[in-house]
Amino acid sequence: MQFAFPIAQTPLWAAVAAGALAGAFLLLRLFERRHEGRLRLFVEASLVGRLMPAYTLRARRPLFWLTLTGVLFLLLAAAQPHWGKKWTPITKTSRDILVLLDVSCSMTAQNPPPTRLDRARQKIESLLEKCPADRFGLIVFSGEAACMCPLTLDQGYFRSILDAVNADTLSMEGSDLASALLEAHDAFEADAQRFGGSENNNRIVLVLSDGEETASDAVETAKKIGALGSIYTLGIGDPQGVVIEFPEWMRQYVRMPDEKLTHISKLDEETLTKIAIAGNGAYVRITPDNADINFIHGEFENVHGKTASDTMRFRLVNRYRWPLVAAWVCFAAEGLWLGLLPWIRRRRLKRMEVPAHA
Repeated sequence: MQFAFPIAQTPLWAAVAAGALAGAFLLLRLFERRHEGRLRLFVEASLVGRLMPAYTLRARRPLFWLTLTGVLFLLLAAAQPHWGKKWTPITKTSRDILVLLDVSCSMTAQNPPPTRLDRARQKIESLLEKCPADRFGLIVFSGEAACMCPLTLDQGYFRSILDAVNADTLSMEGSDLASALLEAHDAFEADAQRFGGSENNNRIVLVLSDGEETASDAVETAKKIGALGSIYTLGIGDPQGVVIEFPEWMRQYVRMPDEKLTHISKLDEETLTKIAIAGNGAYVRITPDNADINFIHGEFENVHGKTASDTMRFRLVNRYRWPLVAAWVCFAAEGLWLGLLPWIRRRRLKRMEVPAHA
């Protein structure tokens, strides 16, 4: 037999159950004492036998033990005992999550520290831990976009690709978010043609960017994905902006005044919000804790997953219904006994009256 909790925690759960039973025992005793106290307010204890010959406290004892036994069975049902094995179908579902990661020069800004790109990578890692059964893919973009990792259930492979990308992964400078969204659109279409179906109830695009866009119109492109999936955006950065410097190679090979080799990079929440709305999703700004990822994960939970696999496993059967039914029987018997008490007292009184008439 097994229970819902690990075997190592058995002493802890046994102590909790014993404490609950002891508490129920003391509470029931307190109620009985109060009942006896209310009776003594009207009749002196020594006169109960004369004035109320049909009344006896022994008739109430089954109520006490039925209630206590019902609590015991409730605790046993909560522990979910498992015994007896049978073949059980196991269905796994998953969602398709394409991560669009901004690796442009502005993502090297140190707000939030250490850099925007590092913080974006940390947020993706947190999301991976919350979605172990989902397929993840990675598209990075700057002045161009490239699919670095196709949709896969192998999170180890996805993590290795994620750790390898940086601001030098793509050679073209800029921030073409529209190109990344087109890449996501093509990836979803190819996946739908390969595995069948074009429903958007399990496909998600997650954009992690500061929202700065230097080419095309990402909002219009986002509308095209609405037929294939939903878009959620996570804003990385500060709306107040921060000064960033262009890469060292640009300083060496491009003749430009020093004042033009710096740039104030701001979090463009307006653009990211419009993209999310166009893609039937939501926008959230990065937070120091994991409140942003918790929000996004909560939104993902509303997205229906698709069946990934069906297997049959020989496993122990959860028998929690048996002690639950036993608890229900105990409580029902308690109510029945309480309803029978007046009849029992009348019967006892009639038996006591028969010898007197005789």
